[in-house]
Amino acid sequence: MSDVYPSVLRQVRQAYDQTRAQRSSPDAVRPQAVRNNVIDLPVCREMSVTQALEWAFAREHARIDFEDDGSGSARAGVSSIWVMMQRGQLGCQIDGGGRSRSHHDADVIAAILEAMPIELGGKSMVLQIATLARAGLQPDWMKDAKPRCVPVGWRQCKHGRFAKTKIVGVDKRVFRGRTILTDILVCPVMYETPYQQIEAVRQRYLDWWGALLWLRQELSWAGMTSVKITGRMPPMTPWQKEGQADD
Repeated sequence: MSDVYPSVLRQVRQAYDQTRAQRSSPDAVRPQAVRNNVIDLPVCREMSVTQALEWAFAREHARIDFEDDGSGSARAGVSSIWVMMQRGQLGCQIDGGGRSRSHHDADVIAAILEAMPIELGGKSMVLQIATLARAGLQPDWMKDAKPRCVPVGWRQCKHGRFAKTKIVGVDKRVFRGRTILTDILVCPVMYETPYQQIEAVRQRYLDWWGALLWLRQELSWAGMTSVKITGRMPPMTPWQKEGQADD
C-alpha cells in the first residue's frame, strides 16, 4: 500500500502540470474577455424582482436546498483519489449531476431567498416563490370573484326551473267569515364564493407581495455583477387597481 499511493499522487501531479503547461502555451486560446488586451465587462441588466426570480429559477435553474452543506464534492462509493486524477486530466472540477452550474448571480438570488425570515413565511414562502418563479406565475387572487346569493336547491317542472322552497309556518286569516290557512314559504339560500374564501386567497397574495418587497430590498444590496434590481413591483392590490404596478 505504501508504494501505491505515491504512484497515484505522482500521476495526479503530472496531470495538473500538463494542464498548466497547456494553458500557459503561447498557442493556447485566450478567453474573449481579455483578448487583444481588452477587458469585456459583464453587461448589467435591469430587472424587477419578479423578473430576476424567473431568470434565476426558470432560465438558470437555480435550486433551493435548505440542507446543502456547501461542499458539493463528496460522492458515495467513489474514491477521492480517483476523482482527483480525473480532475487533473481535465484541468477543472466537474460539476456533477449532468448539468452546468447556474449563473453566480442566480445562486446569490437563491441564497438570499433561502434566508427568508419566519415572520414573512419562512421555508413555505421560499418554496412558494421559487415554484411560482419557475412557472412564470403569480399567486391566484380570484379575479372577478364576487359572492353570489343562490338558492340551495332547484326544482324543474313544465313551467320551467324554480328555486326550492320549504314551509316554515301557517298564516291564519278570516275572510268574509271564513278561516283561510296559507302556508308560509321561504327559499333557503347560500353564498357561492363566500367573502371568507376571497379574503383568505387575497391575504395569501398580500403575504407573497410582502415577501417580494423584503427580497427586493435584500437583492438591491447584494452586489450582483450582471443583475440590477429595479424598484418595480407587481400590483399590491390588483383586485382594486387592476393592471397598475406600484413602483
